[in-house]
Amino acid sequence: MAFVSLSLLGQGEQARVDPRFISPSATLQTYWAALRAGDANEAWECLVEGRHQLPRPGMLWFLPPTDELSLAEFRSLPVTGGRILVSYEVRYRAVGDADVRSFRSADELVRMRGEWRIARPVGDVSMPEWQPTPRPVDI
Repeated sequence: MAFVSLSLLGQGEQARVDPRFISPSATLQTYWAALRAGDANEAWECLVEGRHQLPRPGMLWFLPPTDELSLAEFRSLPVTGGRILVSYEVRYRAVGDADVRSFRSADELVRMRGEWRIARPVGDVSMPEWQPTPRPVDI
């Protein structure tokens, strides 16, 4: 009986975890990259409930067109098993601008079948204060 039990271990289907969602930071990187690229389908994949009213292509309307966008300074706070609050800094450089600007954001993420998904943004932290990009004036 013991031999039969041991021989059946590991016979199930292999669990495959998408590398885009292997950690909270990987999920957030994927989400912001999708928003920057205007890829609504990939952004929806990062969310717990899939398609919502948002995001839509062009959702980063509060940011100017960017040459660079990166996430840094991750801070996490475990809420329960498989649920975490993550605070992070979004850094971006507008097209034609040498200055790197940043703002803090935070999201709640949950672990589902080994993958991390965004449950919801935390408060209004996800919306930075408006900072228009200075542009040369045509004469």
